[in-house]
Amino acid sequence: MGEARRGERVHPHDPQARRLRQEPAPRLGVPVITRRRSPWVALLTVLALAVSACAGIPNGGPVTRVEDDTGLGESTVRYLPAKPVQDAPPEQIVRGYLDAMLAFPASPRTAAAFLTPDAARKWDPAARVEVYSKPAVSGRVPTTMGLEDPRGVSTGAVDVRLAFSDEAVLDRQGHYTPRSGRGSVTYTLEEVDGQWRISNPQPGALVNSKFFSDYFRPFNLFFFDRPGRRLVADPVHLVVGDQLATNLMTSLARGPGRAIAQATRTYLPPLPDLRPSVPLTDEGVADVELTDDLGELSDSARDHLSAQVVWTLRQVPDITAVQIIGGSTPLTAGGREVQPMSAWGGYGPSLARGHGYALSGDRVVEIDDGSVSRLSGAWGRDALGSELIGVSAAGVAGVLAGRDRVRVTNRKGTGAREIDGNGFLAPRWDDDGLLWLVDAAAAGARVRVVDGDRPRRIDARALRGLDVTSFYLSPDGTRYAVTTRAGRGDRVLVGMVLRDAKDRLLGLGTARRLAISARNVRSASWASTTTIGFLADTATGVGVDEVGIDGADTPEALDRGAGTLPATGVNALAIGPGDVPRLYVTDTRGRLWYRSSDGSWRAMKAQGVTGLTFGR
Repeated sequence: MGEARRGERVHPHDPQARRLRQEPAPRLGVPVITRRRSPWVALLTVLALAVSACAGIPNGGPVTRVEDDTGLGESTVRYLPAKPVQDAPPEQIVRGYLDAMLAFPASPRTAAAFLTPDAARKWDPAARVEVYSKPAVSGRVPTTMGLEDPRGVSTGAVDVRLAFSDEAVLDRQGHYTPRSGRGSVTYTLEEVDGQWRISNPQPGALVNSKFFSDYFRPFNLFFFDRPGRRLVADPVHLVVGDQLATNLMTSLARGPGRAIAQATRTYLPPLPDLRPSVPLTDEGVADVELTDDLGELSDSARDHLSAQVVWTLRQVPDITAVQIIGGSTPLTAGGREVQPMSAWGGYGPSLARGHGYALSGDRVVEIDDGSVSRLSGAWGRDALGSELIGVSAAGVAGVLAGRDRVRVTNRKGTGAREIDGNGFLAPRWDDDGLLWLVDAAAAGARVRVVDGDRPRRIDARALRGLDVTSFYLSPDGTRYAVTTRAGRGDRVLVGMVLRDAKDRLLGLGTARRLAISARNVRSASWASTTTIGFLADTATGVGVDEVGIDGADTPEALDRGAGTLPATGVNALAIGPGDVPRLYVTDTRGRLWYRSSDGSWRAMKAQGVTGLTFGR
């Protein structure tokens, strides 16, 4: 397929469009409009391109370039597709229908014009979103069986087949599931007043991968764990735009997704009790209205409901505060009916700044950005031959030589006690001051928590039969991640930490494998409450990569343009979660590296470094 010539339409969601839009635009005598952050932005209207064999999907209405005001990094192109062309053949109707589902701001109206009246009434474009690439529309094939005639007499309908590469599917709430392989849809078209129209649209909408990367962004819905102590993030992907706040609240009111339902609860009334839209005032206050009167709720339940709403809507850049009313009862934060976006921070993960830790010269060292110093106390003088280390404000745990014993002390290194086991992995502390120990047992990995002097075993049947090589807790303590051996690299599995209503640890929920396309994955670690960072091979060496716990690529890689690491034999990664994650790595020569504020990797003054980890 040749490049588009001047005057031909360039579809805004075509994979070639990004490259073609970089060429100087022709002077069309189009007026300019002024937006917030630019002195002017051109309103570009591109002429229609006739359908050809190489065109793939045809093109419709005007393409408008606008300034990105949302701060979410979406494309600045707005697109209004064309309605069906008079006397268009069936193949062009199918292509136009696919094109119409790429409207932005998102709207199903034009797409519905390609359907029969009955199909348009029944079609639910919000049922799901399927993401595809490499579409191919075949020619028409007569339908042999009548669509409505029980005698099987042909009604003149035809079938048109769409084949594509299946990339992902989103459910009604926006939960992302990666896919691979080929997919297809066979559309049946009937004549309506002499015009071909589709009578059997697929459930939900179809969008190509370019549209998805341009206009969908990851967000979190927030629910509570069973005891109501911790907010739990439930990742979804939604279209950005003016309806983002409404879509977030609609998804939140549907309740926890299937992957977290076992470990979470919600304080929101069900979806029918939510007003259909969430308007914003000129001051940026989001108005969330529920039809149920919330006056009968306890103060605790009202606070929890408010926290879910505020944490979910704080991701919308234009919102400065939230007002929540249920019936005639307004909810408050600190006595204020207009709740600031900073409210209810205590339900989220700890904001305490952590540090990197490692073993160097049989001493525990603390790493803070580009500096390394000995840990104060006994461990900074003598680590007693420890091979792995775990450090927090609650104490220090060292896996001794042979990995069959763990020495646990307070932060100063006193009050020592030892716990026996078999092949301990690196110990982990949670924000409640509990020490998590994972070692090998006859049936697989054994998981124990230490609160006081004696360890208590918790249910780890989710890990049965797995050769677990590392174990990590998420920053908010609501999830765990493990790695298992897989060829040269590792597999990464993620699950929920299960607690009862009294906040007693019960065990580990089902471990689900992450779909990661990178080669030779190793040294995985939590990069945030909903993303995993890891080392992986690239075309030029070893790099740091990141994936969402739903298997979706993250908009920004952890290395933020730093590229591959300068060291050879990189073998361990530690991540300090935060707005700007702190990254440390070690290599097989015992050198320690950190990513500096300018994004480059720099060696630190430390030798023989092992046991790299991160803690409070």
